[in-house]
Amino acid sequence: MKIGFLTIGQSPRIDVTAEISPILGSNFEIYEAGALDGLSSEDIKRLEPSPGEITYVSRLKDGSEVKLSRERIIPLLMEKVKYLERLGVKCIGLLCSGVFPELYSRVPLVKPEPILRGMVESISNRNIILGVIMPSPRQINMGLRKWMHIECSDVVVESFSPYIIERRVENIRRVAEKFKGFNVNLAVMDCIGFTFKDAVRFKSFYNIPVLTARFALISGLKAVLNEC
Repeated sequence: MKIGFLTIGQSPRIDVTAEISPILGSNFEIYEAGALDGLSSEDIKRLEPSPGEITYVSRLKDGSEVKLSRERIIPLLMEKVKYLERLGVKCIGLLCSGVFPELYSRVPLVKPEPILRGMVESISNRNIILGVIMPSPRQINMGLRKWMHIECSDVVVESFSPYIIERRVENIRRVAEKFKGFNVNLAVMDCIGFTFKDAVRFKSFYNIPVLTARFALISGLKAVLNEC
């Protein structure tokens, strides 16, 4: 069976597929597409967010980080949805935990954001202090607005980029220590770039439940593919 993965950056997203493909199993052919595929560096620069635009963060083919305007990448994403449909994929997994109500497909399009939100809502309550990790400091206010409507006692938002390798463990420790200081009870890694290993490392510094966008995506895909 053919399945597609769609990234807001460039494909292939080997940082993601290398971790989730073994969990999905060997019965699938994977096809990838990225909103920035085939674009020049000048084209990509024109997609950087202007003041007032929503900032999303992704990865280029060479592994480097890129910041993008949410509004300006939607038409490019829809082009890639149609491309994957033409390849005959049976479902598409979106490799981004951002909010994209505009995206649609003729095949099931699995968006991790509503799944992740549902998982948090199923666990949280008015006594919970929720800690959210975003990939960029530019997204801290956005993270507060995004998660403040969850039933909880308080929301604490911190950031570090999963696409910058240097000081990765130090950054995880820093965020864990901050969350510990605020008595956070539940942590959310709100970016598809955060790995399962990142979650394990976080728990080694502060042992609380950690939910990741990747786990949300895999849960949705396995349900659609009847592989639960």
